[in-house]
Amino acid sequence: MKRAAVGGDHDGVGMPRHTHARHALAVAARVLPMFVAVTPGFAETFQITPGKPNLVRFESKAPLETFDGKTRAVRGHVRFDPQDLEAGLDVRVEVDLASFDTGIEIRNRHMRENHLETETFPTAVFEGGKILDPSRTRLGAGETVRFVVEGTLDLHGVEKPVRAPVEMSLENPDGALLVRVVTSFQIKLSDHDIKRPKFLVMKLDEVQRLSVELIAKAGE
Repeated sequence: MKRAAVGGDHDGVGMPRHTHARHALAVAARVLPMFVAVTPGFAETFQITPGKPNLVRFESKAPLETFDGKTRAVRGHVRFDPQDLEAGLDVRVEVDLASFDTGIEIRNRHMRENHLETETFPTAVFEGGKILDPSRTRLGAGETVRFVVEGTLDLHGVEKPVRAPVEMSLENPDGALLVRVVTSFQIKLSDHDIKRPKFLVMKLDEVQRLSVELIAKAGE
């Protein structure tokens, strides 16, 4: 059997050189995100964009009535060095308050107009943050870290310090690096000068529990 000639457009075993080039590019596309995730001193920025699967939810419990409100209208960013979690996070999460849906339109309207006053205060913004008590100091693709984040919540024109437990995972599906963030914490309405409704259509507890589930993607 004759061997293909060496040189020209083929390699020593008869395979076209452009085939090798395409294969090398494909491998690089799969490997590069993993490399970025473990490169020391590299702070990566991940963008949060409105829509699924992002979700912000509040739960209100009051005598004779419990309900929740949900929105996916959340945007922002998370920036951190996976190899130095103790350096903290640069995080900003902005929520469109007028988009909260409690399942009853008249309740939504009362909440927007009389309590959250969304025409004057359209968004709630969390900015942080310092990382406290991380379960690990480095985060590789496929790993999860738990910690407490310290930051500031600007709601209804009032800024208050917040500490919240966070579970954060670094994932690499299909070569696309992303961060998954889950947290929940409580806020008091009076801390943000929000009048607590007490009438029949909408009763709110003084303490509201917020749950947040976010996906932030690299390179958006």
